[in-house]
This record gives sequence, C-alpha cells and structure tokens, in this order.
Amino acid sequence: MGHPSKSRAHGFTFIELMVSMALGLLIVGAAVKLFSQGVDATWVVSQRAEMQQDLRAVQNMLTKDISLAGAGLAGGQGISLPSGGLTPIYGCDQTGLASGCPPRGGVKYPCASLVGACIPTLYGLIPGFALGITPPGSPTVSDLITVAYSDTIFALNCYTVTFTAPGNSVTLTAPANPPPASCILPPGLVFPQNVDDAAVGLLPGDLIFFQNTAKGPAIAEVTKVTGNSPTWTVAFANGDPLQMNQAGTANDLTQISGFTAAGGASTVGTVANRIFVITYYLQVNPDPTGVTTGTPVLMRQVNGRTAVPAAENIINTQFTYDTYASDGTLLNQLPDGGESLGVSLNLIRKINIAHLTIRSQLDGSRSALFATNGFQGYDVQTSISARNLSYQNRYSFTAGP
Repeated sequence: MGHPSKSRAHGFTFIELMVSMALGLLIVGAAVKLFSQGVDATWVVSQRAEMQQDLRAVQNMLTKDISLAGAGLAGGQGISLPSGGLTPIYGCDQTGLASGCPPRGGVKYPCASLVGACIPTLYGLIPGFALGITPPGSPTVSDLITVAYSDTIFALNCYTVTFTAPGNSVTLTAPANPPPASCILPPGLVFPQNVDDAAVGLLPGDLIFFQNTAKGPAIAEVTKVTGNSPTWTVAFANGDPLQMNQAGTANDLTQISGFTAAGGASTVGTVANRIFVITYYLQVNPDPTGVTTGTPVLMRQVNGRTAVPAAENIINTQFTYDTYASDGTLLNQLPDGGESLGVSLNLIRKINIAHLTIRSQLDGSRSALFATNGFQGYDVQTSISARNLSYQNRYSFTAGP
C-alpha cells in the first residue's frame, strides 16, 4: 500500500524575486557602465594619440622649413623685387584661388626700409604677425610665417644660362658629362636632372633666383618650359600670377640680362637656382553638410603652386622672434621681428613657436566622460635657430701698436 509524499515543492517568494532581480540589474548595470567607460576611454585615448601624431608631424615640417630660412639667398641678405606698377604677391594670394591667404588687406612683401619709397623685398624669413584668420572658437588672431631658401635637390645651378632678347626668357644648357667640379650635385647623383624632370623639374609657378656678380640678383617666376635634353627654354613672361615678372622695371630679371640696344643673345655668367618661398597660414574648410562651421586647416603654400594641407584641426599659430637692434641690443620675443621698430628682418636670430595648437577631430559630445568639455586640445612651444640668416658684426677692434 502506497504512502503519499510528505515533501512539498517550494518556489521563490515575491520578495526573493524582487531582491534577485534588483541584484541582477545592479550587476548588469555595473557591467554596462564599465563597458561604456572603457569605450569612452578608448575613444579619448585614440583622439589624443591622433592629435599627438598630427601635431608632431606638422611641428617637424614647420621646424625643418624655419631652420632652413635664408639658405642660399645671397648670404642671407634681402633681395629686392620688381614693382613697376604691380606689387609682387604671395602664392596663396593668386587671383582665382577659391581660398587663399586670409590676411587683412593682403599679404605684402616688407619694404627694405621704412623711409622713402617701398621696395618690396624678399627675406629669408618674413613674420606675419596677426595677419591670419581668427579660427572658430578662438579669441586670438592667428599669425602667418613665410620662409625662403634655395632648393638643394634640383641641380639647376649646373646649367649654363643664356638670355634671349629682351631678357625675360633663358636657355638652359646641360653641362658636359661628366660635369665639371664646379657643378655641386646632391649625394647619389652623378649628373644634373633634366629641367623638365617629372619629379623635381621646373613647373609654372616656380621661382628662380638668378645671381650675377656684376649686376646683382633677381627673382622671376616660371611661366613656361619647353625643349629637350640637353637644352631647354624657360620663359618668364609678364602677367605671371605672382607678379614677379615686370620686364624693363627695376629689379626685374631683364635688368641683369646684359642686353644692349643691339639686342641678341647674351651669356653673362649668371647662375640660376630654384628657391622655395613657403607660407604657412590657417584657413577654414567649410563643412559640406553645413552642420558645423568647418574644419580649421594649416596650409603650406610653396611658390605659385597649389597650397596643400599640412595638418587639420590646427586652431592657433603664434610666433615671436629674437632679434638685434642696429646698436647690437638684443630684442626678445618680438611678434613682428622688429619690423615696426625699423629693425632689419635679416637680424632675426631665433624663431619662437609661442603656440601651435591642435584640437581633436570630434568634440566631447561623442563621449559620456567629456560630454560637456568640448574639444580636446594640445599646444606645443619650441624655439628654432635661423642659422642661415646673415650675421651683423657688432664688435669693433682697435689695432695694437
């Protein structure tokens, strides 16, 4: 005869269910919170790493260009530019560019002297204090900076220069092979590159620095290159975008050609080198969707070529300069290099990057950790020696008995 079971099946009480659900929700919530914070931290770290890499890259580029300021430019002295009714302009100020240099009233080459008529002059280093834009979200007007130095990669100096009348066109003839000892070639090169070389050859917009011991220097802009090895013809026609070619005016290329009233070709022992006139400036690339005010970009403009971005999200560029007054007094951290005080820009000795500031690509709204903190940012400061600029002898000596 069977006996009924005395055990009973017990379930969870309502209170037990509520307690277990609460504990479960707490554990799941903590796990989600930890995961969310981990994702946010990863986002923040990746943003910072990207900013550091971009800032380091552009700082290296900027430092390299500044350290070469004045190299190969007539001993670091200023070079007078032509101004026969037209004023030479920077590459980023060319007519027709969608967005060029953003200064107030246009970027102008400085005058050789604050007294008398202004002769536009190219120096190895030209400050651009407060000539830039005010980037979105920044209370400070940005600075421009322009450096100029000779190209040491393209061996244009090895070519013989022959002028053709009226002097705004030259024929460049390659040297014998092997070239003479006077032809200084870059390491690894045994013969000068072709003038129309695809990698380093001349292009319209390039600036050529001509030096003649008897008649001085001149700078001209390439407008056309024709010919084949070993002879090329390079034209420097009037109406060039940078307004460097002004035939017949003071300081123009035609003034050192050596032509007489009889005309004809002329070879006057002139040496040619390509130079780089490089301007760094900020511009804001508009947002195509119209959601934001756009992206601030540090642009690098070389001669009359198309400007290229050096780095995005650069929001501040500030420079100061250590220089010398004419009496030898050291002047520190001048924002304009002493130009407003009548100090020659040739006497700049050190360039201080007071602020080179980058912001994150995305603002803090993408992260719960930084939802109210806006963009992240980094700022660097450094100083660079302008070793190629000229030096002034500030000492006098009296001969002994």
